[in-house]
Amino acid sequence: MERALGITLLCSWLFFTCIAQAQTGPIDVTQLGAKPDGSADMSQVLADAWKQACNSTTASTILIPKGTFLLKDAKLEGPCKTPVEIQIQGTIKAPEDPAQISKDKEWMTIIYTLSLNLVNNAVVRDLTSLNSKLFHVNLFGCNNITFQHFTITAPGDSPNTDGIHIGHSTGVVITDSNIRTGDDCISIGDGAKQVKISKVTCGPGHGISVGSLGRYDNELPVEGIFVTDCTISGPLNGVRVKSWPASKSGSATNMHFEGIIMQNVSNPVIIDQEYCPNNQCTNTAPSSVKIAQVSFKNITGTLATPAVVTLLCSKSIPCDGVEIADIDLAYNGNQENVSSNCANVKPALSGKLNPPICANTTIPAQAA
Repeated sequence: MERALGITLLCSWLFFTCIAQAQTGPIDVTQLGAKPDGSADMSQVLADAWKQACNSTTASTILIPKGTFLLKDAKLEGPCKTPVEIQIQGTIKAPEDPAQISKDKEWMTIIYTLSLNLVNNAVVRDLTSLNSKLFHVNLFGCNNITFQHFTITAPGDSPNTDGIHIGHSTGVVITDSNIRTGDDCISIGDGAKQVKISKVTCGPGHGISVGSLGRYDNELPVEGIFVTDCTISGPLNGVRVKSWPASKSGSATNMHFEGIIMQNVSNPVIIDQEYCPNNQCTNTAPSSVKIAQVSFKNITGTLATPAVVTLLCSKSIPCDGVEIADIDLAYNGNQENVSSNCANVKPALSGKLNPPICANTTIPAQAA
């Protein structure tokens, strides 16, 4: 989705780790006054524990033990003197009323250290995020961050509940994870570079998406997106790249989707440069976002609709270097209705293509 900031709900076994070193005993929030009753706000206690850990001259652990802890707001800011680990053995619960959360609509934010904003060299593992009110996780300005054994759950009809949104970040790895939301499982915004997504089970929701791009001025390029060995089950979309029409300039290059299993997916493979949800834009001009060096390979499974591959590229800046290989997708309905829709692109086709893909597509002379 777009640049909304999420309200992140974190619960059950959360670790932020940065080059773990020998540590002293943990800072237990209950010893500082936090109550695991689910009703007493621990915001100030967590802030005090963070301040103690951040100022320590040795690596520290903040421990949130078993129980349910209410957290109305947290902004934990560095830089810290040494590595800090936050270990959650219980559950952190957000207020039921979103009005009790900060005006920035970020529930728990860690800045300039082992953070989701401006974080460097971090691991987030064995985390469950349940029923976020907006994005579950929003990454901005991060470098070398890994998500592993990560579980995200929200109802399939919940709006704007993207699992992980990545923007202005380099070296992001998401692996061995299960993401079920009402929107994109993973959304990749401008400035994302060298993102590796593997062994992720996605669905329901809107699949794994690059974009949307081109809505704002001065967007940074997207480069080096690798999605491999994933299973996408029951969402509206599978894997897609999307940009707005009449857009600002931008680019998305070197993107590869390979070894994807589709299970009852409506639109498994998409490039959509006419993306305009809820009529929020004007379609008076083609997209100005350049899409190049994209591959969709070894994609198998089943379709919920007859649409197999949709490649709607910009009329003014056609897609370059698109490869499609070994697509084998079965539709349980009338096979005669199965089709692909391709415009302003001439993909290189190879391997088994069942059904045939974009066989007669050409680039219009005015767009060449």
